[in-house]
Amino acid sequence: MIVVNTTVLSNLARVNQLRILKELYGKIVIPIQVYEEILRGINEGYYFLKTVDKVAEEGWIVFEAPTSKKGRKCMKELLVSVGYGEAAGIALAKEQGLPFFSDDKKARQIAKQQGLSVSGTLGTLKLAVEEGLISIKEADEVLGEMIHGGYRSPIQSVKELFESKK
Repeated sequence: MIVVNTTVLSNLARVNQLRILKELYGKIVIPIQVYEEILRGINEGYYFLKTVDKVAEEGWIVFEAPTSKKGRKCMKELLVSVGYGEAAGIALAKEQGLPFFSDDKKARQIAKQQGLSVSGTLGTLKLAVEEGLISIKEADEVLGEMIHGGYRSPIQSVKELFESKK
């Protein structure tokens, strides 16, 4: 399992590819605060986010919040640096010992400082290729759709993720 922030959900929902998260991880954890961000997005007209709600009915998305004293304290401390969704996600990932997935640069930096394993949308696409769920060509099509929809990608092709290791 992984803890997923709004940015990753939004990017994959925009191109109708949330199934990649299900196929890679089985179940994912979404902080309640992230779900609230999704609902606000729907109310603001980002109707593609309705797919998050729809797939939640399938049971592979678990909604949680930091519940331990340590988790709540961590979340409170993080609120000076990041938003509610990011703070809850980092605190929840730390509380449960799970990787944290976000495309928010500051949230990722803080999560790494907290000792968490971190990834995001591009890491998800790369792993989907490595696991044989999609081809590089299909991953590039998904990435292209996301870029067309407003995703600010540091790369133009998923192929670049594999080349950077050489």
